[in-house]
Amino acid sequence: MSTGTKTEPRTDEDRRARILDATWQLIAERGFHAVRISDIAKVCGTSTGTVHYYFPGKNDVLAEALKYCVDRAFARQSTQLRAVHNAHERLLKLIDMQLPRVGQVRDEWAIWLQYWAEATIRPEFRPAHNEYYARWQETVRRIVQRGRRQGVFRADADPHVVALRLTALTDGAAIQVLTGVPGMTIGTMRELLVDFVHQELVAGAR
Repeated sequence: MSTGTKTEPRTDEDRRARILDATWQLIAERGFHAVRISDIAKVCGTSTGTVHYYFPGKNDVLAEALKYCVDRAFARQSTQLRAVHNAHERLLKLIDMQLPRVGQVRDEWAIWLQYWAEATIRPEFRPAHNEYYARWQETVRRIVQRGRRQGVFRADADPHVVALRLTALTDGAAIQVLTGVPGMTIGTMRELLVDFVHQELVAGAR
């Protein structure tokens, strides 16, 4: 993986962000419990003492790195979605952005899966996890509401029900892609999600 930028971070905020950026990439590559403070320091070109200066313990930096990664993904997603006016096109754009293609999005999915795993056994992870999940579902709800106003989605479509079902379908399909379930490819995942949108929202729209 990358050893970071060549220029030395100038502020505490820059150094902290550099540590978190290196950490989430290491988690995506090796797994949450396989990352050591020495690994993070090596990627950042700094000492373990510097990492501990910003994050007292290993769990502190790992937990913050998970949140840092998800926050960045949401920010990127929001920026790109705002550029799409039509709600139907916006929802299809959101679907395309969720497909775990090789690269950054697949790495972010790896982080999200590990967040799920940690939240399952560590209650302290659940408040942040549930907040992110609420944001994910709210994004879908708002698009559905927008589509109803624009007349491109069915007037009787329930935004809450659609958001619940679409996010669950997306997550389930992505898990199958990431774990290599036979027959579930990125193309199949997209087809499944697009068909859901058509059946639940577009068919019969005025």
